[in-house]
Amino acid sequence: MGVEELGDEEVMTIVEVVLDSFPFSVNFAMDEDPITTVSSNAVLRKGQLIPSVKVLSFYRTSSFKMEAFYANQSELPPGTSVKISCYQVGPFPINEGKRQKIKVKVRLNLHGIVYLESVSLIEDENSNPVSRDARQMDKMEIESAFNGKSYMHNNGIAENNQYGSVSSVDKSKTDIHPRRHALLITETVYNGTTKKWLLEAQEQEKWLAYQDKQMENTKDKKNALEAYVYEVRNKLFGGYGSFASDSERKEISSSLQQTADWLYEDGDDETEKVYTSKLEELKKLVDPIENRFKDDEARAQATTELLKSIVDYRMAVSSFSTTERDAVINECNKAEQWVREMSQQQDSLPKNADPILWSHEIMQRREALDMLCKNVLRHKGSQSRIDDSRGSDYSNSSHSDNSMVD
Repeated sequence: MGVEELGDEEVMTIVEVVLDSFPFSVNFAMDEDPITTVSSNAVLRKGQLIPSVKVLSFYRTSSFKMEAFYANQSELPPGTSVKISCYQVGPFPINEGKRQKIKVKVRLNLHGIVYLESVSLIEDENSNPVSRDARQMDKMEIESAFNGKSYMHNNGIAENNQYGSVSSVDKSKTDIHPRRHALLITETVYNGTTKKWLLEAQEQEKWLAYQDKQMENTKDKKNALEAYVYEVRNKLFGGYGSFASDSERKEISSSLQQTADWLYEDGDDETEKVYTSKLEELKKLVDPIENRFKDDEARAQATTELLKSIVDYRMAVSSFSTTERDAVINECNKAEQWVREMSQQQDSLPKNADPILWSHEIMQRREALDMLCKNVLRHKGSQSRIDDSRGSDYSNSSHSDNSMVD
């Protein structure tokens, strides 16, 4: 909580922190003997903050087994087993059979899952009960159990319940860095899902995902059909109006109304295939009108571009030889005559009739003209470079002859 002074007024800021806690008590058994600690008979007590980490320290001479279990049956729902998991630790990489210190890190993660995160063998560790590593573990409770007796390392003080003595840490030995060996952990989870059940669940998940996808696709097709009905209805009395005959307009309007009525009655819950079929039927009626509308603008643009190309090519060959110039100009004249004659015929037709001159035909004629004229221009450019090269060779040869005469 913080207070800020602003003139004569005080503004109070309250910060609320929400902490998650674990609703069960969890303990571990070492070779079937439960581990006890100074503070509790459970490694993780009910109400433990999530996430949390506990480190257990003890001595062992060889591989061992640990089991995690719920410490209080009454905290569990009826019929729930107290067993959680079993961990087989080992073998030891060095000094098998010799009494060695082991450190086990138990983690309670964000998802409320308890497990052994790591098990380390401490080689040649100083007998000092608290190492520098232990003191540097930030906000980590370190509890240990050995032969039913408990230790707690806290703030540099070793509390030994077995002997009832308290001793200070010898700071001269806290800088020793013991070697750690990670031990192999083999986990067995009790009451877990079987492989068969998992496969069945995965198949069920795939089926549900497929159904969800089908529902989404069906909804999209229905929405697309509904949107198309309203879009065409607006365009039919707008931009498309002059490109549709009276009979076409009447037929399309009737089909649009029937489709709209069907959507809100019998067609409210149909399949994706049915909605797609309805949309295709409408497009067969509307596409000819839409094509006329779109090509009207595209045809004018294509005609302008073709006439511009004709002018450009005529100017480009004005300085060419008669043969090359006549070849290009003849093709330009043919293209110009064709587009003007076809445009006149097209202009004589009503807009609601199918065009006799389409924009793609004009573009094809322009591409053919481009190909012919560019070949002539390319050949002329190559010939010019040859002539320039010959002129340069002649000049050099003449200069050489004059030098010899001198």
